[in-house]
Amino acid sequence: MGFQDHFSKQAEMYLKARPTYPEELFTYLTEQAPANNLCWDCATGNGQAAISLAKHFKKIIATDGSEQQIKNAQKRDNIEYRISTAEKSGLPNHSVDLITVATAAHWFNHDVFYKEAERVAVPGGLLAIW
Repeated sequence: MGFQDHFSKQAEMYLKARPTYPEELFTYLTEQAPANNLCWDCATGNGQAAISLAKHFKKIIATDGSEQQIKNAQKRDNIEYRISTAEKSGLPNHSVDLITVATAAHWFNHDVFYKEAERVAVPGGLLAIW
């Protein structure tokens, strides 16, 4: 089963209505990650978590399978938005210090995603799903 885009039709409304997360969460994740070079915000939607993570990491790669969500994403200099799925990120092997998934993991093919996360994470890299 391929990516099913459930969010493009309401991407603009989603930007206005989706909840934000406490800053303490991002501070904690930053402290737990082995470094603060690169974070992959997987299934970013329109970037709520990526925006907060951008304060803590040199670079954020924020991906989503929905082109409309990415078009509505909040821009920052150190965030690069890409259209890709959780199961096929396109990121290099062993490149990511922290992988985040904010309220989206229920949409994933978990077996394939966890293999992808393991492939892209640096040794000791952190995967945080909430």
